[in-house]
Amino acid sequence: MVLPGDSLLHVLLRHRFLLIGLVAVGVVVSNLATVGPPDDWWYYQLAGGVFTGQVEGTAPWEFYRAHPDVWIGPLPLLLLTPLSLLPNAVGGSVVAVASGLALPLVCRAAERLARAPHPLVVLGAGVLAAPAWVELATTFTHPEDIGVVLGSLLALWAVQDRRPVVLGLAVGLAASGKPWAVGLLALSFVPVSVRRWQAPVTALAATALPWAAFVAVPGTVEALTSSTARVFAESPLALAGFAGDVYPSTVRLTQFALCFGLVALAARRRRIELALFSCVAARLLLEPQVWDYHWASLVAGAVLADVGASGRRVPWTTATCFIAFQLSRQVLPELIPWAQCVPVVTALVLLALPAARRGPRPSLPRQRTGVQDELISE
Repeated sequence: MVLPGDSLLHVLLRHRFLLIGLVAVGVVVSNLATVGPPDDWWYYQLAGGVFTGQVEGTAPWEFYRAHPDVWIGPLPLLLLTPLSLLPNAVGGSVVAVASGLALPLVCRAAERLARAPHPLVVLGAGVLAAPAWVELATTFTHPEDIGVVLGSLLALWAVQDRRPVVLGLAVGLAASGKPWAVGLLALSFVPVSVRRWQAPVTALAATALPWAAFVAVPGTVEALTSSTARVFAESPLALAGFAGDVYPSTVRLTQFALCFGLVALAARRRRIELALFSCVAARLLLEPQVWDYHWASLVAGAVLADVGASGRRVPWTTATCFIAFQLSRQVLPELIPWAQCVPVVTALVLLALPAARRGPRPSLPRQRTGVQDELISE
């Protein structure tokens, strides 16, 4: 389709990232003005108080033993401690606006990772992603989830650029910040270097090191492993018969295993642009609690899936998530448990399709040793 240089659509496409940013930040500012500071910023305020000694009775390294229900890794909590010490209306609002600005950054990075995506797909996916992204940015404010998304983008770039250490750091730090992101560790096994051990070893080290000083405190591991969450009636787990505060400890392990398995399948199928989407889809399927902000990471993965697809003119994956999210939240709340299952079905369908020719895929490097110049076997 050839567009006149001065047509409205041409102007919108040329300034697509500005438009996506205006939509996201505009809704964030509107919510802050009408609803007030974000709900979950208190996690960071609590951690900041403990780490700086303002909360008496708990040493910094005893934080997770005293508060095992904080499912946020230590690195994001430590990095945002300075902002957490500011008044709630200031620190939380600054992080909320910055989180809104992260959406056009995600769309820009996805476009750079893909090969010649259609600008209309980028614009459409970004605008459709905004409603769920704003829930993450301002209603709840979970910057660690945004860190997982950015880590995924960095990991895909590292695969393309054949940088195993960067790949390991990206997925490892993402996994250290949010437990369900351990599924992304499967990307570290994509063969991007002759030294195949570099990425997995780096990933495991980056995952474990931020936690080392905390889990070394006696009783911390027991507190973390025994921590449970109430199963919401809207959770798919409720459809399976789980309810209340008690559910088998194997549920979380199964969730992590499914996240890892779907990402590994995406890597095996040369569909690494589907890694983040598949990981979050597995999370939603087996998540005991149902919060709207969970869908923000999913739509970011959907943007990657749509932008990385070859020749696509419509962001079908993001549109599917948008419809499922809005329909279940705004029109038919009784569909929420089933809407939580839609992403994993979508992920399996996408993984069953042939690999996109233009999407971000691992390029197998050549081994330069002696007289042989052979490809690394898959």
